[in-house]
Amino acid sequence: MDASKVRYRVQKMTELTEDEFISCAELFSANYGYYREDSPFHPGQSIRMSGSFFERKYRHSNVYIASAIYRKKRVGQAIYIRKHYEDVGTMTWVLQLVVADGYRKYGIGSQLLHSIWGFSNDFAWGLATANPCTIKALESATFRRCDPLYIKDNLKYIKRLADEIHFVDTEEYIVDEGNGSFVNTEFFVDNAEYVNAYKQIPDWKLGKLEPGYEWLAFTFREQDVDKQSFEKHFSKMLEFSDEGLKDAYSRMNMSSQGWTKGTSNEVDYIKSVVPKLQGKSKILDLGCGLGRHALAFATEGFSVKGVDFSSNHINYAKKKALSYHVRDNVKFVTKDIRSFSDNEQYDLVLSLYDVIGSYPGKEDNMKILQTIVSHMKNGGYCVISVMNMELTKSIIPESNHIDVEKDIQKLYDLQPSSIMQMSGDIFNPEYILIDKDTDVIYRKEQFSEDRNLPAEYIVRDKRYMRNEIENMLERVGLTIITSRYVQAGHFDVELSATDNRAKEILIIAKK
Repeated sequence: MDASKVRYRVQKMTELTEDEFISCAELFSANYGYYREDSPFHPGQSIRMSGSFFERKYRHSNVYIASAIYRKKRVGQAIYIRKHYEDVGTMTWVLQLVVADGYRKYGIGSQLLHSIWGFSNDFAWGLATANPCTIKALESATFRRCDPLYIKDNLKYIKRLADEIHFVDTEEYIVDEGNGSFVNTEFFVDNAEYVNAYKQIPDWKLGKLEPGYEWLAFTFREQDVDKQSFEKHFSKMLEFSDEGLKDAYSRMNMSSQGWTKGTSNEVDYIKSVVPKLQGKSKILDLGCGLGRHALAFATEGFSVKGVDFSSNHINYAKKKALSYHVRDNVKFVTKDIRSFSDNEQYDLVLSLYDVIGSYPGKEDNMKILQTIVSHMKNGGYCVISVMNMELTKSIIPESNHIDVEKDIQKLYDLQPSSIMQMSGDIFNPEYILIDKDTDVIYRKEQFSEDRNLPAEYIVRDKRYMRNEIENMLERVGLTIITSRYVQAGHFDVELSATDNRAKEILIIAKK
């Protein structure tokens, strides 16, 4: 099995068809396990659920299903309730997790759970379970320990959420520092193979499980973060976030983002300042996104190629090319522009809106710049824009300039947002930290409500001082024609470095 080909999606349970409920029930029934031999019902038999029962119990508002699909087959699912309360915030309770036999060593369960519990600004995260390994996953995802003291203090909120859960229909909770944390679900699952695994977990506080009960395991935002655990997983979090960069950019809702609205004005400005552009000119758009500039040039008869690492964006651009009736003028390809080469030379190369700077490391951004230069004709031009670091530094308070390695807690405490997905206004100082040593920008961005797995990424980007990006271009042999601070959609109006509108530095250079 190739784990990279597992596809994930999220749906509201109210949206599932009858066939999908049957598919969910079949996965559960074939893989969940068995009742105990001393169970008062169905002793020793396979735990099963019909499609109609599944639908009756789970088709409710605020209940979601995260599914793992491999070669069109459902191989894993996690059902969870997620609800926001005005007085405390959002609570998430995982109701069911099952992964098909034969697919359990590929991280599917962990991927589902860490995604569901991954929003760091939630009020509480938890579940009822007879599997201590799942509790360990909860603690790992939230960097907190399941502690009966906190669970007891917040039991009234847990009960409020439990009122909406069909298998927690009793008031029989046992939550006490000395005895542990349990709820009577009357679920006599045979958990013999892993029930004693809790003994291997250091500082276990939830007690020994009795038949018919499940551990009531929750962590809470008010708890102190386990700093040692957070530091231990910090590099993995950055790796996860860097790998998720493509996902993050693919999930930006471009139609709602104001900076994408000025395409025609931007194209008109570029044509006015780049000499000798004519119908036969060849244009390469690197990091083309949804292809808005490529399509605009193609409609005017130019021969254009757009390149982007997001297959979602490229597929969208291809469909637009058909609707614009310009497919003979434009070609779109999915490639990583750090290594892209097509052995052609272009009159104009575009790399707009922070393609250079999308990666935090200098080496990656230099690779993009080298791709630009290598595809320019001698005498050809490039037009690039990068995010304005001078404006960024002017609006970020000194307290948000930190040494990330020494103050990881500050990064954990940074408030996340859904700005990248919804508005694209990533200059809000409330959501930004600057690493003093590297000048790399840190943000926490959340993505949800789009059928993909919910995700919170630590997004890092590189922003530039004007002389810094100019020097980079000159070092690779380009001559600066014009350089200015600009606002999206208004490249023709030059602004001052710290004007709040001046989020971009626009540079036109010649080879």
